[in-house]
Amino acid sequence: MNKELYIGCSGYYYPAWKNKFYPEGLKPKDWLEYFSSVFNTVELNGTFYRTPKLADLQKYYDKTPADFKFSVKMSKQVTHILKLKESSALINEFQDLVREGLKEKCMHFLFQLPPSFHYSEENLDRVLTMIPHRPENVIEFRHISWWNDIVREKLTETGITFCNVDFPGLETFFMHTNEHFYLRLHGNPVLFKSAYSTEDLEEFYRAIPETALHKCIYFNNTYYEAGYENGMQLQQIAARR
Repeated sequence: MNKELYIGCSGYYYPAWKNKFYPEGLKPKDWLEYFSSVFNTVELNGTFYRTPKLADLQKYYDKTPADFKFSVKMSKQVTHILKLKESSALINEFQDLVREGLKEKCMHFLFQLPPSFHYSEENLDRVLTMIPHRPENVIEFRHISWWNDIVREKLTETGITFCNVDFPGLETFFMHTNEHFYLRLHGNPVLFKSAYSTEDLEEFYRAIPETALHKCIYFNNTYYEAGYENGMQLQQIAARR
């Protein structure tokens, strides 16, 4: 598989995966190690709800292979409570902590904004002012107003990565703002639950821009088994290319 293609899931700690994805008898403390033997990346979503402990991040680092990568979801304090307003210090503090724990395995920071955060000049300026201008910073919008040429132009200028999504009821198109390509597949039509067909996965894979040098695809349809099953199916599709 192309070493610059990263396929994984949004999280790995799901009791519904016990004795299915995770072998019978495997203890939860060993789940990440097993997950990292199948996939080469994971999104850490628990960081959205609570600030991670340095010791836990260091354990994640130690339990995973040298080439494994983490994408880490930004705290909801930043994205959903403050909605980025005056959040620069909090962002820097959060990122410094994560980088200290995960070191070179830290690949991206995901800023997921709520559906109530609509496009406006003021909100776009907040994005561009508060989020550091690096491809490792990925911004996910949940309102269709952000899919426009101004957003594409400004994120391209600053180097921030636009997060592409498949999300129920959100009629979007792929946007490419730098050499990083980031896609979250949330399950459609039923959020977090619906599985994607082989045809769907083939279509998503073909839609990745040829200019993308660094490609990340995360499955968030993890309520049942669809997330890891779709992830492994996409691995097989990529291996045939």
